Amino acid sequence: MTTSAPTSALYGTRLPYPEATLVELIVAQAARTPDAVAVRQWDDVLSYRQLVERAAGLAAVLRAAGVGPETRVGICASRRPELVATVLGVLMAGGCYLPLDAGGPGRRLRDIVADAGVGLVVGDLAEAEFGGVPGLRTLALPAAAPVDPPPCPAVPDNTAYVLFTSGSTGRPKGVLTTHRNLVQFVVGCAADTDADRDVRALCYASLGFDAVVIGLFVPLVVGGAVQLIGDDDRADPDRIRRFVVAHEVNWGHLTVPVLALLDPADMPGWRLVMCGGEAVPADLARRWSRDRRFVDTYGPTETTVTAVAAELTGPITDPVPIGRPVPNHRAYVVDADLRPVAPGTVGELLIGGPGLATGYLNRPGLTAERFVPDPFSGQPGQRLYRTGDLVRQEPDQTLVFLGRADRQLKIQGQRIEPGEVEAVLRGHPEVDGAVVEALPGPGRTELVAFLTPAGAPDLDRLGGYLADRLTPAMRPTRVLRLDRLPVSPVTGKLDLAALRALATPPAAEPAAGHDADDADGDPVRRSLARLWRRLVGVPARAGSDFLADGGNSIAAMRLVAAVRDELGRRLEVADVFAARTFADLVDRTGRAERLPERELTTGNPPTLAPPQRRLWFVDQLTRSSAPYNIALAHRLRGELDIPALGAALRAVAERHDVLRWRIPQSDGVPYAVCAEPTDVAVPVVDLTGRADADAELAAILAAGAAHAFDLATGPPWQVALYRLGPGDHVLAVTLHHAVFDGWSEAVFVTDLSAAYARAVAGEPAALPEPAARYADYAVWRADRDRRRGAADLDWWTGHLRGAPTVLDLPRDRPRPAVQTYTGAEAGAALSEAADRAVRALARRHRTTVAAVLLAGFGELLSRLTGGDDHVLGAVMADRRLAAFDDVVGFFIDTVPVRVRTGGASFADLVDRCAAELHEVTGHPGAPLERIVEALGVGRDTARAPLVQVLFNVLNFVQPRLALSGLAGEPVPVPRPGSPFDITVYVVERAGRLGVELVYNPDLFDAGRIDALLADFVALVGALAAAPDAKTAETATALPRPAVRVAALGAMTIAGEPARTPLPAGPDAPTETEQLIAGIWRDVLGRERVGLTDNFFDIGGHSMALAAVHARLTEATGRSITMLDLFRHPTVRALAASLDGAADRPELARAALRAAARRGRARRVPPRRPNQP
Repeated sequence: MTTSAPTSALYGTRLPYPEATLVELIVAQAARTPDAVAVRQWDDVLSYRQLVERAAGLAAVLRAAGVGPETRVGICASRRPELVATVLGVLMAGGCYLPLDAGGPGRRLRDIVADAGVGLVVGDLAEAEFGGVPGLRTLALPAAAPVDPPPCPAVPDNTAYVLFTSGSTGRPKGVLTTHRNLVQFVVGCAADTDADRDVRALCYASLGFDAVVIGLFVPLVVGGAVQLIGDDDRADPDRIRRFVVAHEVNWGHLTVPVLALLDPADMPGWRLVMCGGEAVPADLARRWSRDRRFVDTYGPTETTVTAVAAELTGPITDPVPIGRPVPNHRAYVVDADLRPVAPGTVGELLIGGPGLATGYLNRPGLTAERFVPDPFSGQPGQRLYRTGDLVRQEPDQTLVFLGRADRQLKIQGQRIEPGEVEAVLRGHPEVDGAVVEALPGPGRTELVAFLTPAGAPDLDRLGGYLADRLTPAMRPTRVLRLDRLPVSPVTGKLDLAALRALATPPAAEPAAGHDADDADGDPVRRSLARLWRRLVGVPARAGSDFLADGGNSIAAMRLVAAVRDELGRRLEVADVFAARTFADLVDRTGRAERLPERELTTGNPPTLAPPQRRLWFVDQLTRSSAPYNIALAHRLRGELDIPALGAALRAVAERHDVLRWRIPQSDGVPYAVCAEPTDVAVPVVDLTGRADADAELAAILAAGAAHAFDLATGPPWQVALYRLGPGDHVLAVTLHHAVFDGWSEAVFVTDLSAAYARAVAGEPAALPEPAARYADYAVWRADRDRRRGAADLDWWTGHLRGAPTVLDLPRDRPRPAVQTYTGAEAGAALSEAADRAVRALARRHRTTVAAVLLAGFGELLSRLTGGDDHVLGAVMADRRLAAFDDVVGFFIDTVPVRVRTGGASFADLVDRCAAELHEVTGHPGAPLERIVEALGVGRDTARAPLVQVLFNVLNFVQPRLALSGLAGEPVPVPRPGSPFDITVYVVERAGRLGVELVYNPDLFDAGRIDALLADFVALVGALAAAPDAKTAETATALPRPAVRVAALGAMTIAGEPARTPLPAGPDAPTETEQLIAGIWRDVLGRERVGLTDNFFDIGGHSMALAAVHARLTEATGRSITMLDLFRHPTVRALAASLDGAADRPELARAALRAAARRGRARRVPPRRPNQP
């Protein structure tokens, strides 16, 4: 545990670590698991045995060359698995390695080699980069040979590696990190992240960045596998994604800029993500922490990778905390005199612990300045590292990073001292003065150089000079040339504020050519110009140079991702750097291969989509009710041409062929059949002169809305016309939800109006062919679900892990043993004050009023149930292609929405709900049925699985039917049933927000629902008016006790059928059991089915149950309800039920034998063509 002193002091947990070198730990692991994968890069794999043998071979050569403890050896090698063997070989020889990036600034690399006293460089690129350098030998990795690892001559306090970081004086400084530093970090990191032999760790960082220790050494010590991403793959976000997925990465670290380019939904298997290198933005942390572990890591190179860390969960806001000290470390926040400050006070962060490096190579003065004695621990000889970072200790004993106390910068995750960059610039013969400042740029921080005199070289002329002396992150992306540097008249010092003002806004130096934004209408050129301006920060001109304009590797990765997404072209990061100029980039992009498009195919035959199959199954369970009907009614005043109306309705049905579908089944497998176009019957019911025509009309409309459609015979809709008087009619249309949704209503009335106008004008009522039909959606969706289904299902199961699967609200009557679908309605409007508060809060949080109302409903549920974690249903429109906008059909998915309310302010809860609503829309590839199956939700005939309460966030404005020459207005029709216990609709009436509830009166009295609604709108108003207060402390009297408390005995199941006692006789199966088991085996494709196996536990699901029902009904010739199969989910229970209900103890033997023969002849249910 972390404890806190009265001052800002934090201590990590105590964790023992071995007194050993890193080499000894890796060799010991290799002895335990010699054949396990140690390093993989696509098909290039090293086992632990091979890794150690390759390292031992190099170590022997190095020892013969005089390498031993404290001998510094340069490594310059390709990013292949052999690189890992090279590193381990240097360490095994007792030496310490110095990373030297091939292709880096030549002058800087040679200076570092000289400063470090390196006499030998190893690796496959050593000769190419350093051959011929006086006094320097090069060596390649020896050929593989079975060599036993020699004892490592190093001890824990010997140096393991030297990393050079930017120096404020203009000279890079080498940080000396020991084996002890590494071992304690690796052990602590493994413990904190639960790393073990199952870890497949992404190793992304370069060898010269200390974060490489996370992906390289932690997995090797615990027996995991290093997934070493190559240079080409690590430069491209799409290739990173492919690498992570193909290598099944489940653990790893990335810097902020790279992680921001990736989508967590694309990599569901990556379960633990570490991120650092610079301050983590809250939105990035929220995106990556929702369905996996996310750790924010902080640590200068001088403290060995990570000194402070935070596993981020729950609401995350800026500034994101960096956390608490890692095991065995301590942290103090001090003032300028190194005295501890009080918690909540900003100060410099000091770090102590076994991760502190020895110091700086050959820099004793700088070492003494940054590594100071520890006056706080009371332990002699202990030191603290002065990070130079400003932090604050929060009340929860975490640290928040607030910036630098000096001028040190972080660019692309790399630590940069402006002094080093300025010293290099001043070393140019044409530069007198140089100042470097970091300024906000387009999507990143950019380095701007201010040079004197005005005739100093521009960025183009400086390019070659800087490339030889500075790393890419250290090179300025803009240069401003001045006569003199501004000086403050008050202090006489350099006026940095004036310099920043000169650089804002960014102003590119004039270049020949026209701005690409003013170019021709070429879409590729136009899109690239827009992306260039957005990502690089300056207008693109024909001769614009990507690097000269400020582009870098991160900007190139973002540009490539945008080109692929927006233009569908397979552009590579290498193309951006090879092209360099904007004109060449346009040419390369235009010639780039088109990505394979997931194009919509049209003209597909009738094909059921998953939502339709789900409704078909529900229809089999509830044939006598109509919970899934949609009823429309419009009052039409004026001279109505009834034949023209009939012609227009036919035209609509011709255009939207889904209205002519029927859904029969074969052996329990539903399929779609489309009928030929025919006239649409428009029966006219004359209510003229009736005593109470309005009441009679309301009753008739309600009855029509509850019509029970037979999906197998069709049609799935019906029309009626009610005459109330001369020139006064009501058109009523009832449709089954399987072919219609709320969005479809506007499409329907628009097309009906157009066709009617043509018909009354004496023209054919035919409508133009649509861009797509519903069957095209079903085929498109099937392809999408095949591609995304597994990943999306994995996300859902992770997201809903541990969530409750039943939501039982206080009610007035016991729940029927078999779910009923009767419905009643109630509604309530928000007060003016509540309406204003809700809208204001939605604007403040940049979300919808539905998210605010969902948050309020979540708090209401918490008060009603006493829990703080609930799963509701939400409806999402799956019209993701523009071609589907004008298509009638059922495009609605019900998705689970998890609402967690514990300990939050209402503002926090609104953010959670907004994020949840956004997140659940991103995983459409797994329909609700598959989610239910994957979660193992038990089937219960008394309630719907997983979702019993629906919150409908789709507020479609009811359209008016505007027929030519007629005035129309909608007529309200009561909803014909309630598929859920309660459905909440967010509505707006006369400019005022409101809530409507459809509920099941078999469970709830009207009085309870009215009170619940009143208390809900009052509670939402109170919460929205005080959003920063804790929700539990607002309007504590709501809801009233009459809403909170269930009626006596109501929270039970009523009328549950008695279970048929299972036979306790011999183990040999009865003939009925043999019949059922055979059908189960056929449908589920299993070799064996046990008599007591639960159907849903061995791969059964709703559609498979339908197939069993059809087979069993045919085989026995008896009427068996689908509910019987739910009630008796084992072979033995179902057989006992069937035998007990038969006239004789068992079914006729001859019938059983015939049924068994039919079952054997039909091992697989026939599949209709074109069914996904």
